[in-house]
Amino acid sequence: MINWINNRFGTNFKEAEIESIKDFSLIWNIFERYVCNNNFTIDRAENEISVKKIDIAKFQTHLDYFKSRYTENGNVNHRFAHLNFRANDRQQLVNDVLLGGVAKPNQVILALVIIVYRYRNNLFHGIKDIQLIDQQNENFEIANSFLTTLLDYF
Repeated sequence: MINWINNRFGTNFKEAEIESIKDFSLIWNIFERYVCNNNFTIDRAENEISVKKIDIAKFQTHLDYFKSRYTENGNVNHRFAHLNFRANDRQQLVNDVLLGGVAKPNQVILALVIIVYRYRNNLFHGIKDIQLIDQQNENFEIANSFLTTLLDYF
């Protein structure tokens, strides 16, 4: 597959540069099945997360990564807009969590789920530029780590 992509788009990707992106589709599949009964919605994710006693310390690395990526000088940055929130995606919750205004563990986890959901939509709906997709590898490494950590609660 990588050879076809490289030939078709004039890229020179190596497997390791896009491995986490390819893995993401599998991890998201597992997450959506076991957490959301095969039908992800933010409300459904919130309902499932709200009944879990979550150790937020297990997610600190993920939260720190997203804060570093999407905030600077006490505000969300230009990258935050590229998550391409839709009307019902609870952008304000994500904003508040990243800026430290919300600290309840289950709300923090929900906000991180929403960020990962935006990655999913931006990837699966073709918003991510395939010629630059290798630049998203770290984002998907963090997303995969977050989802597998969260799945341990289910």
